[in-house]
Amino acid sequence: MMHSVIPFFGSARENTEIASEASAAIHAVLCSGQMLQSKWVEAFEDGISAAAGRRHTVAVGSATDALFFALIALGVGPGDEVITTDLSFIPSASCILRAGATPVLVDVADDCNIDLDRAAAAIGPRTKAMIFVHLFGGLTDPARVAAFASRHRIALIEDASQAFGAAYGDRPAGSTGDISVFSFDPTKVLSAPGSGGCAMTNDSALAGQMRRLRYHGKEQGAFLEPGYNSQMSSLTAAVLDIKHQRQSVWADRRRQIAEVYDNTLDRLGWKRPRWDPAVVHGRHKYVFLAPDRDRLRDELLSHGVPTMIHYAVPFHEEPIFSAFVDDPTAYPRSSSFARATLSLPINGHLEDEEVARIVSALEAFQTSAEIAVDTSMDPAPMARKVG
Repeated sequence: MMHSVIPFFGSARENTEIASEASAAIHAVLCSGQMLQSKWVEAFEDGISAAAGRRHTVAVGSATDALFFALIALGVGPGDEVITTDLSFIPSASCILRAGATPVLVDVADDCNIDLDRAAAAIGPRTKAMIFVHLFGGLTDPARVAAFASRHRIALIEDASQAFGAAYGDRPAGSTGDISVFSFDPTKVLSAPGSGGCAMTNDSALAGQMRRLRYHGKEQGAFLEPGYNSQMSSLTAAVLDIKHQRQSVWADRRRQIAEVYDNTLDRLGWKRPRWDPAVVHGRHKYVFLAPDRDRLRDELLSHGVPTMIHYAVPFHEEPIFSAFVDDPTAYPRSSSFARATLSLPINGHLEDEEVARIVSALEAFQTSAEIAVDTSMDPAPMARKVG
């Protein structure tokens, strides 16, 4: 029997839902002629600042640029080390190389985020900053992360690219550290019609420098420093602002679906990352540790259920970082996650019938398969990682 394929991402359905309102906003932008540095960009920045509890938001072309600008604004450069996770999307570490600094990769804890005990062992005399990633939309206690950075006297960049709308208790993602970053890539919870990102801070001097960096180093008509061209378009900002106003409804739907998946996996006895009960998860991705992953992927696809792997290769195995890895065995959890994690479709526009079909496909595999795959994540002794 042929099954229609369930959409992994919800952007097409999101865009259909807001099409009429977005068309009106796009028409207004086009007729204004203000394609960049406009009131639409400022309005979007104000909305994100309010959501994250920040004083300043700087909208840019991508979260990749936002991370890079954050490092530059904090004075990170050649000779400095920056701690980051071993498991994420590549910009969480490659931005460090772009700034001329040395990435210090650290294994993750059971919540898929940086293991702070291992991070402490990686601190050295050249450590200047830490990029702390809230992977998949689940937060580590922000107060604990901030206290770690303060104790070790290093700058803190919160990479909340995947955590828009998430929180730890009443503390929202994007509110921690010297600078925080969100991504508005088309696959993200708040998805742009193209690329987009932002950097947020409470420090007016840092915000001012990042604004200069996004537009050729310009401030009040004068070019003060070398800069870049990484502006968010008015069209992108206008559409993002419309979607932002619907986020609470779409986020609730994501969490409802995640609860169904949680109950199903618990019933099947399959493992998944665990977060602190205080976490209000953003559910950017729904990730679990799959038994016999390749076979399960094929079986699910035969039922019209697409899956993805986030992330198949930890950073310490990527060629770009090979020069900075002294001990490849120092990353047991990230390696284990990379071997076993699988992502199910999750977005605010999945229909009940589609969720039920996904659950049925998982249950059918459990019934038919003999599962003998080790998905444990036993930690190895901590090891100092230097650049």
